[in-house]
Amino acid sequence: MRLNVLGLTLSTLAFSISYALIEYYVIRDTTFGYNPVLFSLIYPYHFAMAAVFGVTAYGLLAAHVNMKGVLPSLILTGALFGPMLVVEDFMWFTLRATAPMQGDANAGMLIMHGEWTTQFMGSTDAYFTAIPNWYFMNIVFLAIALAVIRARQQPLATAVVSAP
Repeated sequence: MRLNVLGLTLSTLAFSISYALIEYYVIRDTTFGYNPVLFSLIYPYHFAMAAVFGVTAYGLLAAHVNMKGVLPSLILTGALFGPMLVVEDFMWFTLRATAPMQGDANAGMLIMHGEWTTQFMGSTDAYFTAIPNWYFMNIVFLAIALAVIRARQQPLATAVVSAP
């Protein structure tokens, strides 16, 4: 498996940060006047956002990782999807805290307990912010997925190298 970690990391960060900039400064209201459709938390916009992030995650993996097989491709796409959302979400709140829009009622504040992003799985209180628990879950899932796929690829690489 060809893996360009630096290229994948930088392009993933660039996409997620760019998306946060667009979402905070251009889109502004992600509800678009609609009511939530799932769990009183998920709006129709989130399905479109998930599609954009999913296609982008797969595209970035295809560009930087030589994946063989459908299952590893889907697992890695899912594993990359979560950290992309973590970066985008935290960047959105960082923009609100450091360069807020005029009229933002929560200007200058990072993630606060009880905000939308903390309601899904709760949050861990930190000194100056609340860290959503789903951030930790996504990073752990990515680490496990990469370890499993790397372990499955290792015996194959060893067999190829030791073949006469």
